[in-house]
Amino acid sequence: MGLTVTAAMLVGACGVGDGDDKDEQAAHRCEPTRSVTADLLAVFPQLGPLTSAEWCVRAMGTPDTARVTVPGPHDWGYYGVVHLADTVAAEGWGQWRAIDGPPMADLPSALRSLVLEHGRWSYNGVGAYLDRASATIVLSGASG
Repeated sequence: MGLTVTAAMLVGACGVGDGDDKDEQAAHRCEPTRSVTADLLAVFPQLGPLTSAEWCVRAMGTPDTARVTVPGPHDWGYYGVVHLADTVAAEGWGQWRAIDGPPMADLPSALRSLVLEHGRWSYNGVGAYLDRASATIVLSGASG
């Protein structure tokens, strides 16, 4: 399991942290977004089969206080709008409790337009929101 998480974090960190301030600032803005579902499943296998995903990895902290040149396991937050093949696997990912409105507060602007505003959202307490009717999960700062 540790090897899988480490490998996934390295995949998520590709292109950031080479010492270039521009790359480091982009890492804190959660850019660019990605759509490779296999890379996301390597970090979050509990999501089960995916039909599509738009996601990004954000370095935690700020460019002034957190450098991303040597990331640790909790130095990355995953953000995304993920469409599941079904919600069976995700149901076991914590205690889901209903919330009011869509989960927009911490979501990067590049992903906000992908969130269904009229869904019935639940939160699991570890950075994931689920709308069962559309089989959509929104990741908001979740860590692998």
